Amino acid sequence: MPTFAAVTAADTDRVRAALGRSRLGGYLYPGAPGGTAVLFDPPKPRFGRISRSRLLDPAFDLAFELKAPVWVLEDDGRCAGATACFAGGGFRELSWAADWTPPTDTAALAAHRAEWDAYCARTAEKAGLPDPAALAAVRNDPAPDGSRPSGEEVLRRLCEVVGAPDTAVGQSLFHRAGPRGRDFVRFEARRR
Repeated sequence: MPTFAAVTAADTDRVRAALGRSRLGGYLYPGAPGGTAVLFDPPKPRFGRISRSRLLDPAFDLAFELKAPVWVLEDDGRCAGATACFAGGGFRELSWAADWTPPTDTAALAAHRAEWDAYCARTAEKAGLPDPAALAAVRNDPAPDGSRPSGEEVLRRLCEVVGAPDTAVGQSLFHRAGPRGRDFVRFEARRR
């Protein structure tokens, strides 16, 4: 199932208050202690398309209001990704291609892994995560039998690491008019 959602470790009351200033409406998942998920309504296209920055703007606004990171989760079946949007501006992106295969050469694999671990450590530090190794362990390497985690499984593991609920994984208002599940609560955009 496609995913386009935002998650944060911030509690529901703080997120609900911050969403009162949102320029986009959507749905809030208040059912998990210690974290919140948000499905934002899709922004209106400009010149026939929606730019990447316009997709991330609601998460940046939420991060600014919360003074806490907000993670935008995306999965289209070919690639899963997470963009950490920070309260002070800036972002860090992680992605996992469905058909990615690690290098077979031992030295190349070690170099790749060292680069990934260092990038995840910098991301975890910026996001205030206590365990950089846990973030680096969110991978989709193939198992010896050739199987590999799906994009949804990878995003669920990421939610666990960042302290957010995984209920929005597999949900997108770009592909459905509303969320699956009754626990989501509608919120409206603030009036301009």
